Amino acid sequence: MAEDSVYLSNMEEIKKYVSNVDKDTYTISNLREEVVAVIFAYVSRSPKGFRENLLKVTEEKASQFHEKWVLGYGHASVAEHASVHIGIEKVSRLFSAELELLNEYLSFTEYSQRYQKPQKGDFYIPDELSERTKLLIEYVNLNNDLYDIYAQINDSLFDFLKKRFPTPEGVDEKAHHRGLEKVAFEDARYALTLAVHTNLGMTANARAVEDSLTKLLSSKYSEVRARAAEIKEEARFSVPTLVKYANENRYIIETREALEEIARSISREEKGDRRRIRLIDWTGKNGSNAEEAAVDKMVKAILYRHSNVRYEDLERGLAEMSPEEKLIILKKALEKLGPYDNPLDAFKLVDYVVEFVVSEACWHQLLRHRKVNWLPQEPSVYSGITIPPNVEEAGVDTLLIEAASKSEEFYEKLVGEGLPQVAGYVVTNAHNRRILGSFNLWELYHLIDLRMAEGAQWDIKEVIGILAKEVCKYHPNLVVPALERVRAKNKELGQTCVSLTTT
Repeated sequence: MAEDSVYLSNMEEIKKYVSNVDKDTYTISNLREEVVAVIFAYVSRSPKGFRENLLKVTEEKASQFHEKWVLGYGHASVAEHASVHIGIEKVSRLFSAELELLNEYLSFTEYSQRYQKPQKGDFYIPDELSERTKLLIEYVNLNNDLYDIYAQINDSLFDFLKKRFPTPEGVDEKAHHRGLEKVAFEDARYALTLAVHTNLGMTANARAVEDSLTKLLSSKYSEVRARAAEIKEEARFSVPTLVKYANENRYIIETREALEEIARSISREEKGDRRRIRLIDWTGKNGSNAEEAAVDKMVKAILYRHSNVRYEDLERGLAEMSPEEKLIILKKALEKLGPYDNPLDAFKLVDYVVEFVVSEACWHQLLRHRKVNWLPQEPSVYSGITIPPNVEEAGVDTLLIEAASKSEEFYEKLVGEGLPQVAGYVVTNAHNRRILGSFNLWELYHLIDLRMAEGAQWDIKEVIGILAKEVCKYHPNLVVPALERVRAKNKELGQTCVSLTTT
């Protein structure tokens, strides 16, 4: 009877933390994340189930476990079972881009300037200006002046759009105008700087958080380092042991400084090529037929996955097939692909390296694609600006050019004053940045599917359209199905896709 009583008592306690006690699949909740990680880690060396181990692990034992095995012996994968949810508010757009690029296992939702109108005065002021009164005043005045230009562009655009797109019959005028208003401040935001505040919600496992904190604490930007210290302090409420050894890294700092010194000897002047997209490398580039090389690679992988023969034997069989026969196999792998399906993993074997020259507004959308390996240059004013078509058509492009000119003048002044890390904050959303991105065909399908859809923002839609056109020069039979899938979702966009594949 006593044993039954203990058993029932344990069951009641366990029910507080699991979704059920009688099935083989269940969720675990209401426990500190470090405790959850240890419970999952026990599975490798214990015949007991997670529920049986649940009551054995206290927070103290969890801390001791992580100190010994995760931090002491480097079993870092255990830390991936502990999740952290962090709200980060009133940080600059420069900071948010730095944060979102750190680790592909960080998940974010960010305040969108496409859907919300920033308020005047909501911008970050770098600590470096606290004792440089004259520069501080100029910095504040610049951000306020550019906000005033933003407001002017926004108002003018809204009036222009109301005339160009009158309220359709049967549509509520207020609702129609709200939609036009969003379009107006989406394009007007190109006049704002990277200092403007944003908010983010971040979810990540403890391993990714610790890795990211090390990089943040080693940043050249004082805002990034200060915010990293705050994130570390708050993360300790959820995963105290797993982040406590995240500190600045001398290798990161000293290597960056050494490489920047070398890079300063390279001219920053641009000459000639002003293309937004340049395809640098692709599968099959150095062969006689790039698409045939890519198809051959994919078909081998597809057939290997669905056969029982050695790779060498498969290669010999494929050597006897014609390019047309291989294309038939590839098309078979794609013919059932629906508008919301992902292609086969074999598509990850075809690679691309691309240089993008895009506005900061566009870059802040592109960087969300964490399957792409991004190598961005620092924000600067040396690669020109992007002017939204609506801004040009409304005749207020001179205002945006004025905003960019004011930014560029003060940027150069800050660099001349030995404050290049502050100069980045006065770069506008219109200024272009150079970025190198490496990705595979699987991710290209995702980019086309998401960023060429009807609701995509015009800037990134144009960039991905150009990218698709460039890749079509070498891999037409690989890219056209992705464009056709977009056409299936949106007939109007489909007309654009057809032109891309035939020009």
